[in-house]
Amino acid sequence: MNLSNTQKKQRLFMMASGAFAIFFTGYPHVWSIYQPYVMEQAGWTQGQASMCFYLALSVFVFGNIVGGRIQDQYNPRLAVVVGGGIFTAGVLLSACFIIPSPLPIYLSYGVLQGFGQGMIYTTIISTAQKWFPGRTGFASGIVVTANGLCGFFLAPVSRKLLEAGGPRLAFLVIGAAVAVSWVLCSIFFCLPDPEWRRQEEIRLAGNGNRAAAGQRQYTSGEMMRTKSFYFLVATMLFGLISYFLMSPVSQTYQIELGIPVSVAVSAVMFGSVMNAGTRLVLPTLADKVGRVVCIKGVLAVSVAAMVVLSISRSFAATAAVIIMYGCYGGIMGSFPSFTSSVFGLKHAGENYGFVMFGIVISTFAAPAITGFITGKGYGMQAVFAVGSAFAVVAFICMMLLGRELRKMNGQEEKRNVIGKNEAALGAGK
Repeated sequence: MNLSNTQKKQRLFMMASGAFAIFFTGYPHVWSIYQPYVMEQAGWTQGQASMCFYLALSVFVFGNIVGGRIQDQYNPRLAVVVGGGIFTAGVLLSACFIIPSPLPIYLSYGVLQGFGQGMIYTTIISTAQKWFPGRTGFASGIVVTANGLCGFFLAPVSRKLLEAGGPRLAFLVIGAAVAVSWVLCSIFFCLPDPEWRRQEEIRLAGNGNRAAAGQRQYTSGEMMRTKSFYFLVATMLFGLISYFLMSPVSQTYQIELGIPVSVAVSAVMFGSVMNAGTRLVLPTLADKVGRVVCIKGVLAVSVAAMVVLSISRSFAATAAVIIMYGCYGGIMGSFPSFTSSVFGLKHAGENYGFVMFGIVISTFAAPAITGFITGKGYGMQAVFAVGSAFAVVAFICMMLLGRELRKMNGQEEKRNVIGKNEAALGAGK
């Protein structure tokens, strides 16, 4: 059953406005540009200023859970309207809070912005997947790619604004842009017609597509009673720690190795492009060849890149930095559709929010690990060596997850066969 022209327009506007809104959810990742300006103007320490980033990233996960529950139990548009409003308010209020006490901006930039971002992030991604029942990786990849491009475009814009008028001007201008994206997404946000979805699922089931063939739809409680959930979280956790160990020092580490500053800066920019590209390419590829295979490949590349960083003192380290950005994008782009392919689309938003606890743990674990290793007198090469070990652990977790998924598939197929047999017996009577 094909989409009507009206439905095609609805899908196009939803995807475009959703991608525009999700673009700004990458805003916390350019905080490092704001940090020195905020420290100078407000008189904060580096630790006080850095907490803004960690709070935003952590609260983001809880926003995903709440937004996912609202869209599942009430109305997805409500999640977008409320979440977008909180996000916009968080950024705009931050312009008023460049003061000696960091607590107000912790609330605005950290809590409000992070929570609002999470609410719209999960809602838009899961809705995009529902418009493409047989190509969920492609759908989520499209909108998540916008998140990866945020740093590439907003970093130079933010720098210009900061130089011209400081953090206050930057927050006001970016906040206004966020407000526009919120309004547009609220207007054009829509779910596919239920009858079209039902017909499409029937068609895909006839073509042997398991994702649409009566797949069990797990609630969050049911999901957390499976081994697959914990293997999935562990894979994300250990896979991302490697990136978080590398990312904060990627530029300064290259300069310490004697690599020209221009090359080190370019590596971060090319890394942003690589990050965005893999967010689209890998999930789309996974729709065809399988998600476990693709994520195993990303983790294997992560191991190699971290090993290179731990032993190289040449431009190979620059190449490894760019590759690690790509691996991060591959993980972040693949896990939304991976979660829905395992646990179903019905509760995909809330379920992915719980899977994202892997991000929270890795975000706080990475600086603690770096501080412990360097505190013992070892250099960053030792940190990267530990990062390669974590990537190996992530690869092992993905292998265990693949084995568990084969068990789940076998049990599900057995239940389907029993159900069909019982139905046939009932019809015979």
